[in-house]
Amino acid sequence: MTIIESIKTYLATYTELQTNAPIWVDALGRVATEYGLAPLPGARIVETYINRKTVREFPFSFSSTESTADELERIANVGFYEAFAQWLDDQSEVGILPTLDAGKTAEKIESTGWGYLYQEGDSNTGIYQIQCKLTYEQEP
Repeated sequence: MTIIESIKTYLATYTELQTNAPIWVDALGRVATEYGLAPLPGARIVETYINRKTVREFPFSFSSTESTADELERIANVGFYEAFAQWLDDQSEVGILPTLDAGKTAEKIESTGWGYLYQEGDSNTGIYQIQCKLTYEQEP
């Protein structure tokens, strides 16, 4: 299983996601509510130990198409991402992390900032996004 597949499977366990809303990889629909997951550029190897074990990071964005028709919806959208970031922190703290392939062990998953309105569409929808990263150890 690839790292992005592991993250997708893991994020699908977040209970605040809209029921039956898809999570797409490298894509995002135009209809509210759909979710997207995409790798981001960034450092891959953060640290290398003398035994050649490495600490690595996998930066990614998590986004959604949401209704932005009124103020209450926009506030709720930002609140969703605030709660999502807290969920990642809580999961890392108790050791509930993505399951990775043999030789890779997840250490932490976290947001690296706040969720925000990334792009506003022509209709009453917008794309919200939060940037995150998975930190893991990899055996040589």
